[in-house]
Amino acid sequence: MKKAARNRKVNLTGNEKKVLMKIIEEGRIADTEMAKSMNISQQGIFRIRRKLEDLGVIEGYYPLINFKKIGINLIQVMGIKLNPIVWKSMKESEISERFRKIPYIFHAYRITGYDITYMLTLGFKDIHQKDRFMKKLETIFVDQMEIKWSYNFSVENIVTLDPLSLLYDSIAENEYVFDKLL
Repeated sequence: MKKAARNRKVNLTGNEKKVLMKIIEEGRIADTEMAKSMNISQQGIFRIRRKLEDLGVIEGYYPLINFKKIGINLIQVMGIKLNPIVWKSMKESEISERFRKIPYIFHAYRITGYDITYMLTLGFKDIHQKDRFMKKLETIFVDQMEIKWSYNFSVENIVTLDPLSLLYDSIAENEYVFDKLL
């Protein structure tokens, strides 16, 4: 499917919204199990899931990882500004591809109009691994980028890692209402 078509907003039917919500809530759920709980045929569920994938509504399925269990104990959020030399020598798509290849980075956001050009979220085993990585950035790549700010915290301080919760509002088509923040 062409990129422009994939980025276009899709109007979902009631059953398509229900199936998508079920996938969000249950994660890896078999079509047979979903069909039983929703009173839709297994073939109907299969067709809806396939349509959502073909339309680009569902681009993939990913696990929610417990960082601590795989040895990631430190998270770093960093704002960097790429220097003009980088922009003159590389296309933005090439820069993005390079960030995707750095194993410590698990989120990278292109930021425009601020004092940073990218916001990165990285994961490390410990402070020593993070320090070795930062020393390389600050010495070897000093001509390519400037670290504007950096915050570190323990994975035990993560409150939520649920990007799927953002979808509830748009799928349910009703805005979350709250009278108190805390």
